[in-house]
Amino acid sequence: MNTHTFDIISSLLSLIKSEDFESNITALSSSCEIPLGFTRKFILQMMNNTILSSCLDGTDPDNPDQENSVMELFSDEKEQFSAELLAGKYDDVIWRLDLRILNHDDDQMLGLSALEYGALQNLSGTELPLKHSSVFEQKDNITKISKSARKNQEIIQNAISGKHAISFLYRDVEGNLESHQGFPINIFTNVSDNWVYFELANDYTYRLDRITSAVKEIKDYGPFPVITDDPKKKYMWGSYYDARIEPEHVKIVVTDINPNLIQKIRNDIRHREGLCKFYQEGDFYYYEDDIIGMTEFRRWLRGYGSSIQVIEPAYVREEIIASANKALLYYAMSDSWKDL
Repeated sequence: MNTHTFDIISSLLSLIKSEDFESNITALSSSCEIPLGFTRKFILQMMNNTILSSCLDGTDPDNPDQENSVMELFSDEKEQFSAELLAGKYDDVIWRLDLRILNHDDDQMLGLSALEYGALQNLSGTELPLKHSSVFEQKDNITKISKSARKNQEIIQNAISGKHAISFLYRDVEGNLESHQGFPINIFTNVSDNWVYFELANDYTYRLDRITSAVKEIKDYGPFPVITDDPKKKYMWGSYYDARIEPEHVKIVVTDINPNLIQKIRNDIRHREGLCKFYQEGDFYYYEDDIIGMTEFRRWLRGYGSSIQVIEPAYVREEIIASANKALLYYAMSDSWKDL
């Protein structure tokens, strides 16, 4: 595959993944300045690829409530659907690609953070345009957290440390506005979508971004309740917790010291404040922690690609290397794009 073809494929993938672009075949061809036939064939290749097809779907704007999805229609009648697609029948279908629904091995392959982005930078001096980097750098594909939400998170964490109650207005999943008070006892981040959650002593869990006002501390709310919580729960990484698992020590090195990236890491681990260590030593930054939830921790690591390397535990480092080699093998063996 030459560099020009690779850039076209990168552009197509980026546009299909974007929620701000109406990615039908006609619009894709126009934006990338390529023939309709090329784009039709590209979509068909994606539908036939066992990995890409698992996170691809299409919506017919003329029939959005149809009983069967476009991918189901393709699965039922592959030959007929393929012929009709190449003939232009589905040029108005809007295609979407969601990389986050992949399993760990496939996510590693398509996220490609370290491997593919590094390879692109060495393609005869041609670097992938910045607007397409989200295809390969999953750390940019997560929900952004507003400054007001970060401020509320800081207040909640201070209240947890000081065992103070808080009050806040909250919009529930049905859109109803509610007033809540109580003692916050835990805060954690779901690393797959970056939503931050916190738990009150009343056993209810709330999503940080649904708070509609500034959180206020209440210092005379009453005595702090007696909580018979598992002492190991403080080691919970992300939203995962299993009381049967013992915490493991992790240590990583951050070799990309771009200030924005360092700040993003600080934001990501803010819920571990007082439990972890994040420090600079020499030219690099280091993160150390004791955690339960290695699977979610690895998902978080993959989002940073080549910016982060694992030092401990050794078996995680070895598994990441094996997964990267597996991804390279997929690319070496794949015929999916050879005719494009």
